Amino acid sequence: MTTVSSRLRSFVVNMLALGIGLIAAVLLLEFLLHFFNPFQARIKGNRIVLLTNKQYHIKNDIIPTLDPVIDQRRNALGFRGPDPPPDLASKLSLISIGGSTTQCFFLSDGKTWTDRLGDRLTKTFRDVWVNNAGLDGHSTYGHLVLLEDHVAKLHPKVVLFLIGANDVGRDPNVEFDAENIKGPISFHSPTAFIKSLSPYSEVASLIANLYRSLNAYKEGLIHQKIELAKAGYFDPSPEAEREALAGSASEHYLQGFEERVRKLIKISKANGIEPVLVTQPILAGAGKDDVTGVDLARVMVSPGHNGKMWWDALEKYNDVTRRVGQENGLLVIDMAHELPKSSRYYYDFIHYTNAGADKIGEIIYDHLCPDLSSHFAAYAKGPCQN
Repeated sequence: MTTVSSRLRSFVVNMLALGIGLIAAVLLLEFLLHFFNPFQARIKGNRIVLLTNKQYHIKNDIIPTLDPVIDQRRNALGFRGPDPPPDLASKLSLISIGGSTTQCFFLSDGKTWTDRLGDRLTKTFRDVWVNNAGLDGHSTYGHLVLLEDHVAKLHPKVVLFLIGANDVGRDPNVEFDAENIKGPISFHSPTAFIKSLSPYSEVASLIANLYRSLNAYKEGLIHQKIELAKAGYFDPSPEAEREALAGSASEHYLQGFEERVRKLIKISKANGIEPVLVTQPILAGAGKDDVTGVDLARVMVSPGHNGKMWWDALEKYNDVTRRVGQENGLLVIDMAHELPKSSRYYYDFIHYTNAGADKIGEIIYDHLCPDLSSHFAAYAKGPCQN
């Protein structure tokens, strides 16, 4: 009995010593990374924390419509694109803001829609500077923080907001926004905990970054390609459709989204920025895919949801974007309706192939060029190209 008690005490003491040692090691690592971090540099604002000067080199053997090797870099701002020049105020400067469909993480530098737009603009305008401030998973909650804490201070001439998809049925403080925004610590899951802790802790940020890299390098791309022909169809009852729409696009969610869009516009204009709104397209809804012939309304996009259900919910948010933009006299580019619903342009139901990003750059250019020629005529060096 005495031997058992002695072993138990010894075990408890060893576990306590191990725990104290681990805590001490983490605190020491946190201290060291705070002053010198060889893995990543971060911009630390009052609320927003961004990785800077980060190079990604990703081998892709999962999605054949993307490059076999994907290269991208985060610049000194934590954005994609060239570093800001010393005379930024004299440039025709544009920044795109959105979630993963703006960031285009798995498209190489030069092939995102922001890059393709910038290439077109440089043929028509002089002194063009374009950056991509998209962040995976960010909704208008995150866009507001990014705009207020960082983008507004740069005073770009124009900001493009591609918004809607990440706001569907979303309340604040969800884990995707939390990775870059200082807010309450989330205990909903281990992933949510690490991401919500990331803005405060170099160690947590390092863990989140290593986890993301591990998925990208060892397990293939996080965004998986879809095989429409094998997805199958799902035909819900009309009642199920109504319930799904009421849950993801309720008045509560739509009203909150509208308030945030109006605030994005207000902050932009208060800082001399011309906001441009872009509605969110997806590979779902009415019609058939011109490559596979799959019915994009009936195709199952997730358990219990078909393409029509996804599209109907998203369109409620796109409607808000259209209406608020029009009420404020803004340029609204209805990408949701102008980008063809074709698997040539998407590698899953929402993310773009190289061809899709190029097409989006073309569509935005066609609408934006005349607007820039009117508002910033001094930068024009030729007519808009068809």
